[in-house]
Amino acid sequence: MWSSQHYLAQGKQLQHNNEVLQEALKQSRRLVQHRPQPLPVILTLFHLAKRTGVPYSALHAYVGRQAIEPYRRFRIRKRSGGIRRICVAEPRLGSIQAWIAENILQRAEVHPASHAFRKGDSISRCAEVHAGARWLVKMDIADFFGSISEIDVFRVFKSLGYNPLVSFELARICTELPAKSAKYLLPSWQLHHTRRQIPGYSQKHVGRLPQGASSSPMLANLSMIRTDQTLSEIANSFGLKYTRYSDDLTFSTAGDFDKASAYALIEQVANVLKRRNLFPNRAKTSVVHPGARRVVLGLLVDGDVPRLTRTFRDRLRQHLYYLEKHGIVAHVQARAFESAGGLYRHLRGLIDYANSVDPAYAAPLLARLEALPWRS
Repeated sequence: MWSSQHYLAQGKQLQHNNEVLQEALKQSRRLVQHRPQPLPVILTLFHLAKRTGVPYSALHAYVGRQAIEPYRRFRIRKRSGGIRRICVAEPRLGSIQAWIAENILQRAEVHPASHAFRKGDSISRCAEVHAGARWLVKMDIADFFGSISEIDVFRVFKSLGYNPLVSFELARICTELPAKSAKYLLPSWQLHHTRRQIPGYSQKHVGRLPQGASSSPMLANLSMIRTDQTLSEIANSFGLKYTRYSDDLTFSTAGDFDKASAYALIEQVANVLKRRNLFPNRAKTSVVHPGARRVVLGLLVDGDVPRLTRTFRDRLRQHLYYLEKHGIVAHVQARAFESAGGLYRHLRGLIDYANSVDPAYAAPLLARLEALPWRS
């Protein structure tokens, strides 16, 4: 248990400057008194090194963007089409990002409309908000993580109570310099230097959240608190419910609505996002009227509770049928999976997803999957 009296007594015993001790005490109290949960006290980068066991020299290199290849980058195909760029931090950087995610970010409170990346969150719970909806308006934020800048991240840590320098250093540790592209050549991604510069920390470009880092999801959530509040207020003005699951925005009503109002809503939401340097993916923006199939995050919401779609159920049924009929090797080859392990993990993920929505449906499917000779 942290004690301000013990801290002050130790500082005086070591003959530290009283003014410095009082400032450190003020910062420490602010973090310890943070609600809903206290946050770990971090007063300097050296303090962070002591708390995490990561050498100060390594942390300083990450902050100064001097580390050699801190990320391994690769691309994966998205199920919806297109490419997702993934960044995997080298082990030491990954460990400090995981520490920040677990000890700081998971203790912070996000907006109630946000339903992803926290312990206990699920797609099913998010979709449940829209159960029974007659009208849906669905929008998607393009390149969500890549649009959250190190300045946004700095503001998150500062809002939690960390001093400006530590907030800056934490932000640098949790972000990466983006590859050259038309987007990142815009003025909003350039740094305009002032006379106040820290030797070794100066950079020309603003970093962004790396997709794949364990700290990125909650930082994205926390950076969206004010935006979520504004979008909630807009939704209320239209008589709608609003949720955000990562980059998926959903607005719904079980009452009367019309297309003209839906398009007016879309325009207002787009304007709010643009002010944050976020942009809607127009190709994924849709208005779903009462006569159409109402799906939120892959779940049907036209009834009292979210349900799995027939397409999803058929997909699982076919996989298990062909596995049982033709065997694992033949099915791996027929569906072009790289390995039996990859196929197993894919199906286990689908069944776990089904279990979060409909446990009674998922249980026998899991039993059939586990009964197959995966280890032979």
